[in-house]
Amino acid sequence: MARIEGVAPAGAPFLPQRVGPVEPFSLPVSLLLDALEALVRAETASAVASACLPLLLDERGVRGCALVQRHGRAAVVVGSAGYDCGSMEAGVPLPLDAGLPVTEAVRTGRLVVRGGGPSWVAVPFGERRAGALLLSLTSAPPDSPGELARLHRLARAVGDALRRTAEQEEAVVGMSVVAAHLAASCPAAAGHDVAVRLLPYDGRVGGDIVVCEQGRDGATWLVVADVCGAGMAGALTARGVGVAVSALAPHAAGPEDLLAGVERAIRSTIGPGSFVTAVAVLLSGERLNVASAGHPVPLVLSAAGVGPVLVEPGEPLALETGTGCVRRATSLVLPADAVLLLHTDGLTDRSTPLGTRGVDPVDLVPGGWAGDLEVLADLVLAGAQEVGPAGDDTALLLVRRSRILAERPDAQDSTVA
Repeated sequence: MARIEGVAPAGAPFLPQRVGPVEPFSLPVSLLLDALEALVRAETASAVASACLPLLLDERGVRGCALVQRHGRAAVVVGSAGYDCGSMEAGVPLPLDAGLPVTEAVRTGRLVVRGGGPSWVAVPFGERRAGALLLSLTSAPPDSPGELARLHRLARAVGDALRRTAEQEEAVVGMSVVAAHLAASCPAAAGHDVAVRLLPYDGRVGGDIVVCEQGRDGATWLVVADVCGAGMAGALTARGVGVAVSALAPHAAGPEDLLAGVERAIRSTIGPGSFVTAVAVLLSGERLNVASAGHPVPLVLSAAGVGPVLVEPGEPLALETGTGCVRRATSLVLPADAVLLLHTDGLTDRSTPLGTRGVDPVDLVPGGWAGDLEVLADLVLAGAQEVGPAGDDTALLLVRRSRILAERPDAQDSTVA
């Protein structure tokens, strides 16, 4: 009977080591090409892990695999497959002095191989000791220059993809900050009071977006949209929505026309099963024209109280099962002292011990608010937080029409409940 050894690096799957001839691991060229193709399309760090780890785990001789990135004095797990221990879960930091094959590869920037079958192979990403690819094998490690070259090629591609997605994330975060600033500055420049809040649920960015643009003849566009999804993936789609709104708003005839144009612009970029809800408002003088694409309705806060704008819900944008129905706009008057409130469902869908609880937004806002809108925005969010934390990204836009705008004598307010 062959002798069994039970020694394995900490955090690795326990693999009894048999003494005797074991075939070395071989990385097929076809797997390498498939992984390289998938890595090119990856837009987030988790997508990078998903692009290569399942492929590797399905390969003969692989019991586990992981990606780690260096952050200060630790190697942080980006993703893993095949491990049933918590020490290799995504986000777990591994001290660089832990002595593990993968931490040694990150610390030294050199290939680390342990065991003759089972074995552990840790391949650094390349320059700057930025991270490493770890393979836990039932077989012997690869032993030919060609096999090792393919592993190094895959590790370098993973490192390049992680660096690219990190740079992309920083760019998206920067664009989100600028977009939030611009969203507030456009209505303010037209003489309106405004407050904007964008609160991501997962990470620094999310799939909610607020866009305000100048329209024809001094009108102001107000758009709030919610991409199905959160985090960086949602943020990337949301940026595309924002670009489409900014490009089309100056030329759109009305909110229903703007929503239709945005839908045409983004449809090819929306993944299967995903969609975007949005509400578009054209504020011209005291007149509001509003259209919705499956989005929570706006609220009007006036001296008479708080009421929803009665607008047809419409279909979400780029809905895979959509019928192509025409979205219809509603027109109403916004009194000079009233406040228009637009939001996403993150404001009203709150997490509680008993599950998600829907909150009526009318209960979160006081009517006849004459104070600072920044204060009002904080009060609304605090009221929602008392029910429970948000279960999704949250966007909030408050606008009070400029009091110096002239009232039209023919204006009639008949669409606020």
